[in-house]
Parts: sequence; structure tokens; C-alpha cells
Amino acid sequence: MSIGIVYYSRTGNTRMIAELLADKLKQKDQTVDLIEIEAVKNPGFFSAGRAAMKQIEIPVKNTNVDLGKYSSLVVGSPTWAGSCPPLIKTFFSSAKNVKGKKTALFMTGGGLPEPQGKQRQMMQQYLTENGLMVSDDFLGLQMQKGKIRQGEQSIDGFVQSFLGK
Repeated sequence: MSIGIVYYSRTGNTRMIAELLADKLKQKDQTVDLIEIEAVKNPGFFSAGRAAMKQIEIPVKNTNVDLGKYSSLVVGSPTWAGSCPPLIKTFFSSAKNVKGKKTALFMTGGGLPEPQGKQRQMMQQYLTENGLMVSDDFLGLQMQKGKIRQGEQSIDGFVQSFLGK
């Protein structure tokens, strides 16, 4: 199975988890690529929260990315002001060959992102609108300056569930 881990990280927390998941998947003999969504200009803390609450589009550098070589995707995002950052929507609205791809989600935040929370629902909606098949696999992690505060015990279960084992 070839897996693409697509993520956006403003502070580095989500990148750290994407890299951790990539390592765990590689230990299970999976082929994994990391694809970081790059903002044209990274927003500051307050402008990021405002953009998320109002769903103001933030331009991304990597548009029209072809995800056709991946059999499945893991999509990661931080939580901004209780919402999903609009960069996820921007990226997937222009990505190529995404329709029908099995997709699992992970989110990071200062608080613990809930499996049934607004942030996950927003991200799920963005992805299903673009034809991705979002699975029930979800990992929410509470972060603090590059450290996992809560949810670490769920990582291995997320990986196993995603792989169907």
C-alpha cells in the first residue's frame, strides 16, 4: 500500500505527528510520503484564528498536486479557534486524482480534538466534497510546544485501524 500523509503545520506540532505516523507506518512495511501543505504566507496566531472562524481562504503554494500514486491518504491538521484551517479546503479543491481514496484524519490542538467535534466535521466535509472517502479512523492529540500532552496512547491503535489489522 502506498500512503500519502498530507498535512498543514503552522507551529510544527502537526508536522511532528505526521513524521511520527510515517515512521510507524514504515515499520509496518508501508510506502509513505509526506506532503506538507504550504501557505503562500503563514498567518500569525490571531489572523489564523480569524481565518478559521470565518473560513477565509488562505492561498497555498502547492496547488494541483497529483495524489494518484497513493492508494490511501492520512490528512492532518491543527485546530484553529475551534475550527479546521481553511488551507485544507484550499489544497484539496485543487488536488488531482483524489476521488475515492480511503482517507483517515488526525488533528492536533491546544485542547484535545474530539472525534465528533466541529473541527473533524469541517475537515470531513471539505474532503468528502472533493470525492475522498473519509473513514472512521480519527486521531486527536492535545499538544504543547512540540510535546504530546494527551492522546499518545491512541497512536498505535489509529495506525492498526487504518491498515485494517
